[in-house]
Amino acid sequence: MASSELIWQCIRGGNSYMRKNKCGGVFSAESGNLAGKHSYKYSGIANAKNVGLKTVGNDIVLTKGKVKKSGRSKTVFKKDARRVMKGVSKEVTGYRSDLSDIATRRVAALAKSVRVAKASK
Repeated sequence: MASSELIWQCIRGGNSYMRKNKCGGVFSAESGNLAGKHSYKYSGIANAKNVGLKTVGNDIVLTKGKVKKSGRSKTVFKKDARRVMKGVSKEVTGYRSDLSDIATRRVAALAKSVRVAKASK
């Protein structure tokens, strides 16, 4: 297995997940990239420890580990948004503390998208 720095040097110039903006911004659509930025810190491919968040129905799923399916651990959160944010923050801080704030913001956005609007009379 190659080092994460070598993998980043190979993929930073161009890969299928890169999205370039007309204004000069470079973004990434890879799984395990919480911020969506094309950089070594947030890369889900290059880093050995990555964190991914997604929704499955009304649940929020936190995945930790490599992109390969065999090496990932999943945690499913089914509670309200505040408990989910607290749980994700605790899980991510123990795994990669530099991504804790970004993971909390991402969970807030996902919880808002999953939330069901109350019917008005």
